[in-house]
Amino acid sequence: MWRTLIVTSGEKMTVRDGWLHVYSPQQEARVPIGDLYSVVVDNRQTLLSMGVLTQLAQAGVHVLLCDEKHLPCAELLPLAQHYRPLTVLQKQMELSQSFKDLLWQRIVTAKIQNQAKTLRLVGANGSKAQKLEELALTVQPGDSGNREAQAAKLYFPALFGAGFTRTLDDVTNAALNYGYAIIRSAVSKTLAGYGYSGVLGLHHIGPGNPFNLADDLMEPLRPLVDLWTDDHCDDLYEQLSRTNRRELIGLVNHIIRLDGQKMRVRYAIDRYVKSLTSAIEGQDAGLLRLPELIRNDPTFEDEQDG
Repeated sequence: MWRTLIVTSGEKMTVRDGWLHVYSPQQEARVPIGDLYSVVVDNRQTLLSMGVLTQLAQAGVHVLLCDEKHLPCAELLPLAQHYRPLTVLQKQMELSQSFKDLLWQRIVTAKIQNQAKTLRLVGANGSKAQKLEELALTVQPGDSGNREAQAAKLYFPALFGAGFTRTLDDVTNAALNYGYAIIRSAVSKTLAGYGYSGVLGLHHIGPGNPFNLADDLMEPLRPLVDLWTDDHCDDLYEQLSRTNRRELIGLVNHIIRLDGQKMRVRYAIDRYVKSLTSAIEGQDAGLLRLPELIRNDPTFEDEQDG
């Protein structure tokens, strides 16, 4: 299983002979760079050089830097992992609006279906879950009927309580924001590996947003974070603890279903992005394979774990 390294107390990071070393006053920890999926630097006192960052990038490791609130605020994405990035970019730029609308229809449908599954998994209001399932069946190309927003108005109060909104400055939203940032970064890393430009989204078109495409593709994965947050509501206090953050980062190892198979989220993201390439090259939105939320299985063993 690829590892995510979380640096919370290390004061210095170096690389020697293919190993990443993290030093702190108490100990020295080390891990083979080849085993790393990502590194989360959650300590603003940590010192690391351009040489460390370069070697991590060359190994395909992506690095997240956290702010004083422990939220990811920057990321280093490895480049030069794809053999024909210009070809991929040209195909992105040539996508018609009608085709992007068909892809977005499938993405929003999957997101709402996963929201309904979340409510059923936590034993929330069954009628609200049924309403979400009905909404998912009526999503139009480009979500012209704004079913995504309608679903959110039903979903979040049903999951977190009638008074909950995403604008509240509370620990529940802190957990959601942190988890979403982790999922977004995992999608961004994979998109970069397949040669995509994150700026060119299917639906998200923020002119100052370098992650529009990741914001599109992560939508069906958001309920994974929502489910974790509800499951751990008794463990959330005024601020996210180190354990909370570690578990949210670990969601990339959660079990999910894609194309009828159980797999870890990070592998599902890879197949999801690969299927986007197939859909674009075949001009068939039906080739896009969407992740399906299921209850985590701690006994699951993936043959790719090695």
